[in-house]
Amino acid sequence: MPSRTSMPGNATQLADISRARKAVLGRLYGRAPLPELVGLDSPLDLAFSLLSRTVASAEGNTGLLIGPRGSGKSAVVQRALDMLESKCGHGAAATVPTSKYHVVRLSGFVHTTDRIALRDIARQLLIEQDLENILIGSFADAFTYILNLLRSSGEESVPPVLFILEEFDLLAQHPKQSLLYTLFDIAQSQQTPIAVLGVTARIDFMDLLEKRVKSRFSHRQIYVQCPQKSSDFVEIARSALHVDTCSDGVAKDFAQRFNAQVDEILAAESVARHMLHIFDFGKDARQLLHLFVAAASQLSAQNQLLQLAYVESSIAQDVASAKMQVLSSVSLLELCLIISMKSLVQGGSSKYNFEMVYNEYKTFMSRHLLVASAGGAMKVYKKPVALKAFETLVELEIVRPLATSMAADGGGSYGRNDLLAGSAQAARAPKEYRMVQLMIEPGQVVDLVLDRADVPAVIRRWAQQ
Repeated sequence: MPSRTSMPGNATQLADISRARKAVLGRLYGRAPLPELVGLDSPLDLAFSLLSRTVASAEGNTGLLIGPRGSGKSAVVQRALDMLESKCGHGAAATVPTSKYHVVRLSGFVHTTDRIALRDIARQLLIEQDLENILIGSFADAFTYILNLLRSSGEESVPPVLFILEEFDLLAQHPKQSLLYTLFDIAQSQQTPIAVLGVTARIDFMDLLEKRVKSRFSHRQIYVQCPQKSSDFVEIARSALHVDTCSDGVAKDFAQRFNAQVDEILAAESVARHMLHIFDFGKDARQLLHLFVAAASQLSAQNQLLQLAYVESSIAQDVASAKMQVLSSVSLLELCLIISMKSLVQGGSSKYNFEMVYNEYKTFMSRHLLVASAGGAMKVYKKPVALKAFETLVELEIVRPLATSMAADGGGSYGRNDLLAGSAQAARAPKEYRMVQLMIEPGQVVDLVLDRADVPAVIRRWAQQ
């Protein structure tokens, strides 16, 4: 039993671990912003300038934040709003004309119609009045009425309203685009100080807008780019994983040990190589941060710091292709048929049919195994059973039927699962004789066999031949 003098220290240490786990997981999952937005200073300044001019100078502004998914568009918007709150919120400087403004967030995924969007606008603006009679009229009249309700008894003007439109391209697919037209029209006419900042990943968004909507859009476009240097990509991970004494509430000595361990993990060869692979492939920061979720989830009294083993396990799962994950659950008979096709490929056959594959399988099994002998020896499956397993591989798209010249005869070409189809080709060539091709490399077949513990030794040797 620990002594009383050691218990407060242990309790403090457990509290530090809990706070670090909560803070790191929040940033990895995107629930909390990163302490530093690496390489996003320019779009952040432009977005903040657009919003702050509406709040401070009562301007009507419209703009669009454009960039690929995972580039940090939503993080830029949230950071701009946080900066605006610190400048124009409660306790703002006397030079700021007003400190009262509203923020309304809409998403094309959620607000699929203008009616739903209008109801949520009223909810976010804390308007409790029944809107049933108001929604009968036009969208513009209902929206103007909602803005007029914001006027307090002692004020003559409506406080600024900031509209953040996530998935802007989906909102542009609403019939008549009444929502976008009304917002842009009010911002352009300067009747009410509103700012409209859209967020989209489509660079061709202008083609989606109607002519009347385009005429009222300011065409102010802010581009957000993925990190251009691999060092910036690593700094994103470092910013998400590091803990801070002030913001995260952990002790100074714990923060130093935790951050030193993070730097050591990021410098590991396997981790650095995979981060470079993600950077070269797509530069998706969300995929990068997902690598460290398992390690952060395991933080506890036993694992007080991030462990490299958990990160390497996540890397192994990330590297494994979806096709190999499907193959990991195939039956032993299906695995033997795959090895048979691998043997035919190594023998020089670029295309083959079920009869050739089954003969290869039967020849090997007859030569190396005792059929129905004592001691639990493997059995040789009959042809109908093997054909069913072969059809399963076709359905999984591990085996692909080859296109034939029958299209020239008016019979078309083989589709994805044409081996199973009852079409004109079936009358000409039974499915046992239709030519197919294995869609994985011979090296992947060997890796698949070696990774499975239920494969007999003789099958392992066959696969490695």
